[in-house]
Amino acid sequence: MARRIFARLIFTGVFLSLTGFSGNARAEADNPAASQGEAPAVTPEDEGLVPEFKLFARAIGAVHEAYVGDVKPRQLLYEAVKGMLASLGDKYSQFIDPQLYELLKIHMSGAYAGIGAVLEMVGDFPAIRDIKPESAAHKAGLLPGDKILKIDGVSMEKKAIPEVAKLLRGEADTAVKLTLERFTVPQPFEVSVPREKIVIESVQDAKMITQTIAYLRIAAFSENTGTQVRRALKDLTGKGMKSLILDLRNNDGGLLPQAVKLAGFFLPPKQKVVNVTSKLVEQRKEHFTAGKYRVTEDLRLIILVNHVTASASEIFSACMQDHKRARILGTQTFGKASVQSVVPLDDASAMKLTTARYLSPSGRAIDGVGIAPDEAVEEIPEGGGLDQALLRAIAILTETGQS
Repeated sequence: MARRIFARLIFTGVFLSLTGFSGNARAEADNPAASQGEAPAVTPEDEGLVPEFKLFARAIGAVHEAYVGDVKPRQLLYEAVKGMLASLGDKYSQFIDPQLYELLKIHMSGAYAGIGAVLEMVGDFPAIRDIKPESAAHKAGLLPGDKILKIDGVSMEKKAIPEVAKLLRGEADTAVKLTLERFTVPQPFEVSVPREKIVIESVQDAKMITQTIAYLRIAAFSENTGTQVRRALKDLTGKGMKSLILDLRNNDGGLLPQAVKLAGFFLPPKQKVVNVTSKLVEQRKEHFTAGKYRVTEDLRLIILVNHVTASASEIFSACMQDHKRARILGTQTFGKASVQSVVPLDDASAMKLTTARYLSPSGRAIDGVGIAPDEAVEEIPEGGGLDQALLRAIAILTETGQS
């Protein structure tokens, strides 16, 4: 009797999680949600899934009741979802455990405060790899290389980076106490760091490198990218910009609407930017430029890319390439152009599922392929050296007499 009741409960839970998909799914281009799309309800009878649910319920019921060790039904379900998603052979479709789900919800909302430090594991402890200028970590005197031994008195030994990041984040204006180990200091010491709202600056560099050639580097496509780029373009235009080198190297993407907005700065209105293909009618869409602000038509544009350039950066680059609006220099891009819908399974966990892929305006596949540059230029060698791609871009624009 207990087995039949348990099996019925499992079946009902799986059925509800599928039919409730339409109200809970959020779609993203990569890191936060790049587009919103609701998936229609899936009816198990229509798909012939009822026999499969019964088989699954029988298996999980048997493990729960007969396995010699102690097992938790919820954990069994989590592991089953992990295996199901792993069988798809898609590295972007994955189970999100409660710990990571909390971080994802914070990241997708954009409403969080932190200290402005990038972490990495060094031995058994997290360490600071990089610090954002003028961030809370910078103001508190933290340095790259500092090992974080404790956070608010709790040992960070062998703690995963996502867990450490979660502890560092919290409400703005609250303090987090760090116990640090620094190579130049003989004993561990404590630092109290006030959390501050993290604002990602998309435009990392904007300058004139000759009298008429401008350089603009975009680090990510975040919520304010369009506003920041438009401001930079207006400033550079006022300084005599006739040609632009747009650096998207190491830009791994972000929000799709911002990539569409950026395309509108360089193309006439109503030009296709990207096609979205999906089984879900609600996610199938074509995006076009709006043309509210646009640079001059005769502005020459060169885009620099590399193997890290991905997602929204690739979508924008492919658009410019298809419309023959820019020349692409660098190396083959990463090849990540898909939509991951975040589907909550319960209050504590979720799964990411690839539900759509992006195609360039001409219909070229980007996902798993990447964008081939118009001219291949090797990256900067390890340990530094001359930036060959930037030098080549300057040479091309100089040869046309626009230096």
